[in-house]
Amino acid sequence: MESRSNKSEEFATTEKEKVMDKFTVARTPLFSKKYATNVLVAHTDSDFRIELFNEKFKVEDKWVYHSDGSVILTFEAAKKLLMDLNECIQNYEEKNGEIKVSKERKEAEFMV
Repeated sequence: MESRSNKSEEFATTEKEKVMDKFTVARTPLFSKKYATNVLVAHTDSDFRIELFNEKFKVEDKWVYHSDGSVILTFEAAKKLLMDLNECIQNYEEKNGEIKVSKERKEAEFMV
């Protein structure tokens, strides 16, 4: 039986190969990866902003989330991200089953 990790790596490799046929991505020295366990999405009058959260800690009666960074997108880039994520999630769920989002994660309140 193939592990979920191997399936994910295989799927990611296949998707990457499809993209690389169309264009090449050159990563600059400033390139970095961010891992997030939760996000907060908001917009201003000129862009969308995605705050990337990781660990959370209980302080008195509230949760404190650590923000490891944010992504600021033009409206068009945000719409493309939504379309691409919808496609990727649909493909993933067809192969692996529905991704469940916990009530706690859906209802998280953030003070930014």
